[in-house]
Amino acid sequence: MPQYAKIHWLESGEPFSEQFQDFYFSTDGGFQETEYVFLKQNNLPQAFIDLTDKQQIFRIAETGFGTGLNFLITAMHWLQTSSLNSTLEYTSIEKYPLNKVDLIQVFSIFNKNWPQLSLYCEELQAHYPVEFKNNQIQLDLFNGRIILNLLIEDASSALKNLSPSLTDQQSNKIDAWYLDGFSPAKNPDMWNQDLFNSITKLSKPGTTISTFSSAGIVRRGLQEAGFNMTKVPGLGKKREILSGIKLTSN
Repeated sequence: MPQYAKIHWLESGEPFSEQFQDFYFSTDGGFQETEYVFLKQNNLPQAFIDLTDKQQIFRIAETGFGTGLNFLITAMHWLQTSSLNSTLEYTSIEKYPLNKVDLIQVFSIFNKNWPQLSLYCEELQAHYPVEFKNNQIQLDLFNGRIILNLLIEDASSALKNLSPSLTDQQSNKIDAWYLDGFSPAKNPDMWNQDLFNSITKLSKPGTTISTFSSAGIVRRGLQEAGFNMTKVPGLGKKREILSGIKLTSN
């Protein structure tokens, strides 16, 4: 059985992680931050629009599912822009998932602040398990247009276990990465070279990656693993973020 997230609810209504002593999202700019850091830096949704008949599945992998905000916003753009014969496979890793009661409370905040997400919150809430009975679940959402894989374990272990499920065919590898775990200062166990190397093995030339973090350990680790990383101006209080692309084969 997984250990669920321990959340302290602030007077503002925002959830605060007791495990990592950090906020999950900002009610002021959380929606805009996700669009800027994860969608824009990974050239989404343009990449959704550009899918060809040769690639009808687009794969995104994420470290740190958290409240599901990144997923919900990505799902919104996917359903608005991609062709009807394509599928989004979204794989997200979360060591401490929210229980369903907390998820429903979070979604009430989303619906209040970002009503454009209401439809997507409703769909995920309807399929989200009341109890996680194992560390891997697959949710078939929006009539098969989106497959959500939730891996409930440590990020490094989850990625190593994921490797054998992806064949040597480049088309079966990840197209875009969201690295959104709590910062290296709050969660140093996640940000390590084993994780960066696993990300590279699961990627193909042209795979993109982005993260809120601009920490040197993240930039250097991803560069050593084979990504060309760039510092990009941040949004709001965040001065810089990182984005990158894998240029060569493994």
